[in-house]
Amino acid sequence: MKKIVISTLAVLAFNAIANATDLPNKKAAPAAPAAETKVASNDSLTVSYGQNLGNNFGSKSSDGYSVAYEHNVGAGFNVGAVASTTQAPSSLLNQNVEAQVGYALPAIAGVAVSGKAGVGERFSTTNFPYYALYGAADYGIGGGLTLNAINYRYRDAFDAANNYKSHKLGTGVTYELTSNYSLSVDVSRSYDTSWNATGDSVTGGLIVKF
Repeated sequence: MKKIVISTLAVLAFNAIANATDLPNKKAAPAAPAAETKVASNDSLTVSYGQNLGNNFGSKSSDGYSVAYEHNVGAGFNVGAVASTTQAPSSLLNQNVEAQVGYALPAIAGVAVSGKAGVGERFSTTNFPYYALYGAADYGIGGGLTLNAINYRYRDAFDAANNYKSHKLGTGVTYELTSNYSLSVDVSRSYDTSWNATGDSVTGGLIVKF
């Protein structure tokens, strides 16, 4: 009887040890983390600095600063606002505040075409309202790089007496650092009402999407 009890205890002890050593294998494997869902950004903020130059990229005539906000409404439409300041040496600040509405066509073969209309106020030695029309064509090269092939702006005061009518043509590139941050640089040339060149500019910007 004593031998049977000892044998039974030995078998129980062996089973207990075997089960204890097998515990890690019996634990449920941790659940795989859920895949992150990338949410499309509906808003962007662009902070820019540029230099306005003479014809043929001559000497600097002024510095330019701007902050632009854009919200995608959906179906290709967007609304936004831009505040900009131009500072010439030994001169008063010239400022613009503008509200905008735009539309972007779906990209075709990597080419995206968009347009905007804006209404704003010019603050200088005299203040006056103005309107502006914009057009752009961009091409996605790949690797986070986009060629801003052409940008166009037409701007004029509601009262022609303010002599604010002009055209502006530009081109540049945008590089996406991450899905939320991009850098841009562009060069442009301004023209008067008769399409005579009046000056060039170089501008760099930081674009934040959220």
